Amino acid sequence: MQTVHVVFNPTSGSYSTAKAEQILTRLRAVGLDPQPLLPRSLAESMQAVTNLCNTTTSPTIIAVGGDGTINTVINSMPQGSATLGIIPLGTANVMARELGISSQQDAIERIARGTLRPFTVGEASSSNGVKRFVLMAGIGADAEAVADVRSSEKRLLGKGAYVLAGLRRCINWDNRLITVSCNGQTRHCNSLIVANAAHYAGPYCLVPQASLFTPQLVVAPLPFRTPLGLLRFTATVFLRGRYDAPDALCVSQESILIETDKPVQLDGDVFGTGPLTIRPIPDFNNLIV
Repeated sequence: MQTVHVVFNPTSGSYSTAKAEQILTRLRAVGLDPQPLLPRSLAESMQAVTNLCNTTTSPTIIAVGGDGTINTVINSMPQGSATLGIIPLGTANVMARELGISSQQDAIERIARGTLRPFTVGEASSSNGVKRFVLMAGIGADAEAVADVRSSEKRLLGKGAYVLAGLRRCINWDNRLITVSCNGQTRHCNSLIVANAAHYAGPYCLVPQASLFTPQLVVAPLPFRTPLGLLRFTATVFLRGRYDAPDALCVSQESILIETDKPVQLDGDVFGTGPLTIRPIPDFNNLIV
């Protein structure tokens, strides 16, 4: 039986002992030998994954949770050391959407099949440190909303808490511009996405040019500079389910320089403020698809 190391996040509101045991039972049912990791904190989780990568040859690590749990795992893996699989158990589950995973059972069956592809991650560097992301970096309005989300509202409203936080940011609008430079080009915008994946906030395709499996990131300035513009943009994406990012800049191995002191979010978690530099890391590790 193939051993898989299963990382749970017991501090998540989506976690329960019953759900964890059900997932372990399903993994055993498809012929796998799941070894659960139940860290009690973010630091303990990162240390457990790092130790596993340092002591086990090419371990298969399954992140059970939302996009924040997946981000914790990729920030704990050395490059070229492990295989990553995911089982969605979160609020938005953007990574699962990106891979077309329709359910937990679908994810488990994919893990059993074991089809692998090397994937790219992004790496952000600033005065706040160095941190990787697998989905996107957001600078400006969306990061301000992420920073303003209240835990009580998230427990009660789920993804609706981000909408409420966004409305609060419209009232306290920041009209300063961001300067982004890459590939010899410079753009000015109010808000910006640096995407490694096409999906955003669940089912919405915000940057269709982006892919986990290409060695580039896509820089997408967002087309609004006022609160009304943000509301119109959000309504359009909500109704159409997508945005085609006509002003996107594709970046291969080049670094992206972002000059601003606006808030930054990586995979839905706050990462201080700019300025910052972002670069892609192609062939980071293998991903079960």
